[in-house]
Amino acid sequence: MTNQDWMRDASLKNIDPSKLDFLQKLVFEMNSLSDKEKLPFLLALANRARKENISFSGEEMETIIAVLKKYSTPEEVRRMDMMLQKFKSGTGK
Repeated sequence: MTNQDWMRDASLKNIDPSKLDFLQKLVFEMNSLSDKEKLPFLLALANRARKENISFSGEEMETIIAVLKKYSTPEEVRRMDMMLQKFKSGTGK
């Protein structure tokens, strides 16, 4: 995903723009990382989100993930699904 079109999707109209900006930075920064670098990056990002009081409800996350997938390539969707499955299973590795 190389553009910001997803941020203008009508499904996201009720999500705070600062949260979407935070996610946009996340998406673009993660694209340049190796698999080994992603977990430390996500942990640091979680700390930053905590410090900036950025949190997402379950409903917001489901909406955002659906929109991100809509604007992603099949390979990006595959990687998202793999990452989400790892977090759901609790391995995070």
